[in-house]
Amino acid sequence: MPRHRTADLDPTMGAEFGGRYTLLRRLAVGGMAEIYLARQAAMAGFEKEVVIKRLRGELADDPRIVEMFLDEARIGALLNHPNIVHVYDVDEHDGIPYIAMEYIVGEELNELCRRGIAHDRFLPLEHAVELMRQASAGMGYFHAKRGAEGSALDGRPLDIVHLDISPSNLLVTQDGFLKIIDFGIANARGQRQRSDVLPGKLGYMSPEQATRGATVDHRSDVFSLGIVLYEITVGRRLFRGKAQEVVQRLVDAKVDPPTFVRRTFPTALEQIVMRALERHPEDRYQSAYDLADDLETFLRDERMHSGPVRIARYLDMLSAAGGGARRPELVSEAEVRGQAGESELDFEKSMFDAFVPAPGAPGPAQSAEWEDAEQSDSDVAEALGIGLAELRALRTPVPGHPGASGPMASMSPVTSAPKAVEDEPTTASPPVVDGEAGGAGEDDGEHDTIDVVGTAPLQPAPLPYVPPPAMPAHRPVIQLAPTSPAPVQAPDNFGNRLPWILVGALGVAVATLVAYIVMT
Repeated sequence: MPRHRTADLDPTMGAEFGGRYTLLRRLAVGGMAEIYLARQAAMAGFEKEVVIKRLRGELADDPRIVEMFLDEARIGALLNHPNIVHVYDVDEHDGIPYIAMEYIVGEELNELCRRGIAHDRFLPLEHAVELMRQASAGMGYFHAKRGAEGSALDGRPLDIVHLDISPSNLLVTQDGFLKIIDFGIANARGQRQRSDVLPGKLGYMSPEQATRGATVDHRSDVFSLGIVLYEITVGRRLFRGKAQEVVQRLVDAKVDPPTFVRRTFPTALEQIVMRALERHPEDRYQSAYDLADDLETFLRDERMHSGPVRIARYLDMLSAAGGGARRPELVSEAEVRGQAGESELDFEKSMFDAFVPAPGAPGPAQSAEWEDAEQSDSDVAEALGIGLAELRALRTPVPGHPGASGPMASMSPVTSAPKAVEDEPTTASPPVVDGEAGGAGEDDGEHDTIDVVGTAPLQPAPLPYVPPPAMPAHRPVIQLAPTSPAPVQAPDNFGNRLPWILVGALGVAVATLVAYIVMT
């Protein structure tokens, strides 16, 4: 699928920014924000690379957009967890707000799966389960987060709901850790409840999100993560197709058990997957921590071995398969010993052969099934039962993609940056490593984001993201009933002109009818 190649956009190199940062280069540009790599310097030689996410200037006068942007920063500042990207600072420069975030070399989970398929080495089951365990732990943390001591919500549940869990918002770092990113449309106690925001990417919504007027709480995130768990363990996309069909299947939540697809699928894991995908929230896992615990228990009981180092070696193998250099620190002693006595060491081959695909795992022949179907706004609006103009108003304005774009090499190492903008509300794009660009999401017409693809040899990409507050046992629900959202300055204002066009057309028709009556 084509990715937008924006890593070489030329900002003012070395420019001082915000009084404490120096811009190094622009990583990505999206509908809502620009993403820069920057250096923070202080006394005694202190230096730190960060990512600056700056709201686009043309949107800075829209109070709704600015508030959403700052909400993302406020939520991120509350969270401190190894599986959630950190937010360091929020301020403004020349009157335009920006967020300083963690710079991470990593790869979106969806791109990792595609690369594995391309090399007939789909993500091993044990690594897929371990990554979902990490994601569940991070989700459990922000769902359970309480207000900070001395704050207005001191000790009270923050009731954070991400609302946009999907493979493009789960970043796998080059060192084998998973990071949840992109809290641009998250809801939390103490912030304006945005019932006017269309939540989630279509193929990863919960039944509640896909049902107009339903209420949504933290268990919606569990369902969305259940979709991801199904896809990367079964090896098949779950809710993919035309918008109308996807929405109906989401509302019905009819899912074929994994053993219908892969007969050797572990029974214990199937029970976990199906519980996460229960149609009714009360039948699902009530806590993401419980899901994490069950996944950890499964790995232990099945004697499957995974962890950050093993995942990092798998990523290293994919990089080597794509022509990149091996990371010397990841070459194990076992590899060296295994090659002892041979006239020529071939670490790349031995590493590649170590990841034989599991029976039934998707290979290159199934790669097309993992691409995201293009869905027009009109199709999505019709499927969700709302008007096209309303759909566009609910989404973040997307002025358009700057710069040239080109297809991304399936296995060339690259440096990526965080999502510049979510096609929905504010969000930053994740950076991607090894053939991946950190972009907001898949080019599916749902979200408009730009991925950054670099050319540095096997240099993974970084990615900053903002995490949301937590949610306790009793979570407030988010009303998604149709409301009249504040007008948004959309790049394409056809929806705003539509009523006047209809009025004009009606006037012409009436005048024609009157003239006909008079003449006859």
